[in-house]
Amino acid sequence: MLTTIVGVFLLFGSFQYFNTGSIKDLEKKDNFEVIAHRGVHQDFNKENLDYLNGCTAKRIYKPTHNYIENTIESIEAAFDYGATVVEIDIRPTKDKKLVVFHDWMLGCRTEVNGKVSDFLLKDLKKLDVGYGYTYDGGKTYPFRGKGVGKIKTLFEILTHFPDKKFLIDNKSGNNLEVAKLISDVLLKLPKEQRKKMYIWSENKSYNFIKQKNPSITRLFVPKQYQKSFYKSYILGFGLLNFDKKFQNEGIALPIEYTKFIWGWPYKFLDKVYDNDTRFYIYLNKKEEFKTIKNIPIDGVITDYIEIVGKELKSLKN
Repeated sequence: MLTTIVGVFLLFGSFQYFNTGSIKDLEKKDNFEVIAHRGVHQDFNKENLDYLNGCTAKRIYKPTHNYIENTIESIEAAFDYGATVVEIDIRPTKDKKLVVFHDWMLGCRTEVNGKVSDFLLKDLKKLDVGYGYTYDGGKTYPFRGKGVGKIKTLFEILTHFPDKKFLIDNKSGNNLEVAKLISDVLLKLPKEQRKKMYIWSENKSYNFIKQKNPSITRLFVPKQYQKSFYKSYILGFGLLNFDKKFQNEGIALPIEYTKFIWGWPYKFLDKVYDNDTRFYIYLNKKEEFKTIKNIPIDGVITDYIEIVGKELKSLKN
């Protein structure tokens, strides 16, 4: 009896896993997005990294380009390489402005220590955001002196690129004071430009911004909700329907994790799109594009737009 149950279980599991569905069940996706995470930036060793307090500038690989993340030059290069959306990070200053900067502390990338929120905007603009970068344990600092004055406000960045799309990563979580600052900046933009803005934010802050700016959307659901869904989907053998909270929003998955997804790609995507949910893939290597070239997804996210730009462009054709 037990053998029969196990056999039926394995047979069912195999059917669910290998039944990939048919591309005929899916419509070709329009508006394919190419999302450049951190623009063109200095990539770093992520092994055993403390993402909250670790210093990525001291873990970079040997530079292959001269761009520093979250600067106008980095963002412009990302669009030139084929990005349709550039992700940028924001932090509040002491005088209630928003600057485009990743870390909550300044000591990793600049020549001063302290919180971003403890400094006035005029003082932040004097700093060198290339000061702390090193790939050889501090023997050399290839970007010192090259990042002076390159901290910009969110408003400066958005008005510099009035026809471009941005994913604004709100690093302040559910801080409603910061959410109001974001909302105020967005309201200064022309109505058509606001439609090009996406927010990465926790629910409370996002809902506040959305209420003030109805045309703003969230490109992705917060990570904790995505993880919860994938866990339920996998443990449920791909039988569970998507939660309604994913409607009109997006979820994403690193390409190496697709091997754990029941019915990947077409059966899974059919369930996703039936729920009016968007789906994106994280990928960084040229060879990875071949595996998704004909799969109708909504877009890709990459840390290496400068390397894979040509491949990304070809996916839209």
